[in-house]
Amino acid sequence: MKAALLSLLLSTAALAADAVPEAPAIRRFALVVGASDGGLGRARLRYAGSDAQAMAQVLTELGGVSPADAQVLPDADRAALRAALEHLRERLARAGGHSGRYELIVYYSGHSDAEGLLLRGERLEYGELRAALQAAPADVRIAILDSCASGAVTRAKGGVRRPAFLEDLSSQVKGHAFLASSSENEVAQESDALGASFFTHFLLTGLRGAADASGDGRVTLNEAYQFAFHETLARTEKSAGGPQHATYDIQLAGTGDLVMTDLRASSARLRFSGPLAGRLFVRDTQGRLTAELQKGPGRPLDLALAPGRYGVTLEREAQAWGAELSVPRTGYRELLEDELVPLRLLRTVARGGPGQVDNALPGAPPADAPTVAVNVSLVPPLDTNALRGSRALNHLALGVLAVRSTRLEGLGLAAGVGWVDGSARGVQLAAIANVVGGQFRGVQVGAGNLAFSDVTGVQASALVSSTEGAFSGLQFSSTVNRVAAGMTGAQVAAGLNFAQEVRGLQLGLVNISEGVVGAQVGLVNIGSTVRGLQLGLLNVSDDATVPIGLLSIVRQGRLSFQVWADDVAPVNVGLKYGGRLVYATLNYGLVPYRGTYRTWYGAGLGLHLDVQPGYLELDVTTGAWDYRLGDHSPPDDFLSRARLVVGKDLRRHFGLFAGVTANLYRTAKGDDTASWLPQKVFHAGDHAYRLWPGLMAGIQI
Repeated sequence: MKAALLSLLLSTAALAADAVPEAPAIRRFALVVGASDGGLGRARLRYAGSDAQAMAQVLTELGGVSPADAQVLPDADRAALRAALEHLRERLARAGGHSGRYELIVYYSGHSDAEGLLLRGERLEYGELRAALQAAPADVRIAILDSCASGAVTRAKGGVRRPAFLEDLSSQVKGHAFLASSSENEVAQESDALGASFFTHFLLTGLRGAADASGDGRVTLNEAYQFAFHETLARTEKSAGGPQHATYDIQLAGTGDLVMTDLRASSARLRFSGPLAGRLFVRDTQGRLTAELQKGPGRPLDLALAPGRYGVTLEREAQAWGAELSVPRTGYRELLEDELVPLRLLRTVARGGPGQVDNALPGAPPADAPTVAVNVSLVPPLDTNALRGSRALNHLALGVLAVRSTRLEGLGLAAGVGWVDGSARGVQLAAIANVVGGQFRGVQVGAGNLAFSDVTGVQASALVSSTEGAFSGLQFSSTVNRVAAGMTGAQVAAGLNFAQEVRGLQLGLVNISEGVVGAQVGLVNIGSTVRGLQLGLLNVSDDATVPIGLLSIVRQGRLSFQVWADDVAPVNVGLKYGGRLVYATLNYGLVPYRGTYRTWYGAGLGLHLDVQPGYLELDVTTGAWDYRLGDHSPPDDFLSRARLVVGKDLRRHFGLFAGVTANLYRTAKGDDTASWLPQKVFHAGDHAYRLWPGLMAGIQI
């Protein structure tokens, strides 16, 4: 009887399962493109490549795109983009044949105009892009263009404009959607403060959960667009580039919404509790802005983030609070209101306003009360702060092993560790370490200095000076200086200097920064984009204005090999390397002489200018002149030259050049000559000096 009943139940379940149609499997493909170089006359973008990488990361982590189905072109040209679109079409064609649904997402960050995308001076017209997407055998095609005048792509016939981007579309939708970061007559802007373009930054923040207006743990295309539209417009209304309006063109059919990301796919989340309200900024341990959003009071809000440590700042009406926390590998970390400590802002007076404002969380004691003028501590928490409450303000803090204050204005002294939970203003002196949990203004002197938020002033340390936020002033250390965000001023270290962004000077054995406006001076200098000087034995950068060193590796610079003949040597070879404007050159010449050969070898610096239809170069070199090949005695003859060259690249890696030279030859042999051209000779001491103008011509590879 039991066996018969079990058989009946299993048969009924099988029939029920057959009666419910299975949802079709969804497979998403993504092509993510960055294009920093828009061609001659267009500023090189700093964040197109990193925007593309960040978008690919979100799509693979939360957007249902398998890493095998995601293709990233961080610095593409037109040929590479065309090839990638064709490769994508072929992959979709080969993948067809089962009942599943295919979706295609194409993201582009770079230059464009009203007619098309601009990649290294070449244009891919919007019509060609649309045709390529239409040819791809996908049920849904989504194109996201973060570039100037990209709104022109939404003007095709059939485009429908309505206030709500997508309304009531389904997981069964078919068709296409175009998102553009700006209208057809606007510029798309990127920001050094964000470390990204405005539109992509807010679109990614929205896709990570900030746009989840319904609270269902999923972000739809409608929610993501609305969030990115309003946040981008709000942040660009007063920018130099003017307000930026995202646009769209939708031709989709179905029921329900198209889900872009599923937050439930992430095992690690940061949750903002319901009562928290205001402008929230989330930064990683490198000081990079990971997310930014405006949260209202009410339900909690989740952000899907990578596991790790983050700094959170809450701003509201000229007030700010901060907290440091760790997001676990599984589950979520909820930030509660009482975990935030006040961060002191610059006191300001609004014109026509009531006066100064200070930080005060609802339900917390006012920031200026209570006050304990002197805090004395032997072994924390046995200190005089305990007499008046944990949020006391101190003007003088003294400690033996350590002294801890919530806020400090004035002088902090400790034989061990001086610790401030919130903001500090004044002087901290400690034999072991100074630590400030919030903002700091003043001077920190100790074996080690650490601030978890912004610093204005001086950090001087015998070991390590570190700031998790932005720094303005002077950092000095015998070993390591580190600023996780922007640095304005100078970093001086006998060892390592590190800063995310530098406006000023890095002086040390090793200097590392993502972006520099100023100078890096050291044995090894490493920077992403250097607008200024790199001076060292080894310089490495993506792009540098003036790299000077024994070896300068500039990814977006120049590296070329030259062969030429001139009046000094019938065969010369040279290597040019360095930045696009300033380069270094190493030269070697071989001269037949009385049955043997003489050689000269030199090094110098040059300046490259693009002048249509070719280029103009001016460089100066100096080097030794060997009397005969194989003679290893120290050289006593030297040749210095200045070259003025005009050239033209006939192909990408082949060009011709010719020019004139000014030569100065110093020799200890009065009758020795380095050229067959007429020369002006004068003597000084035991040496003869010969001056003459020369000619040269050659090829460049």
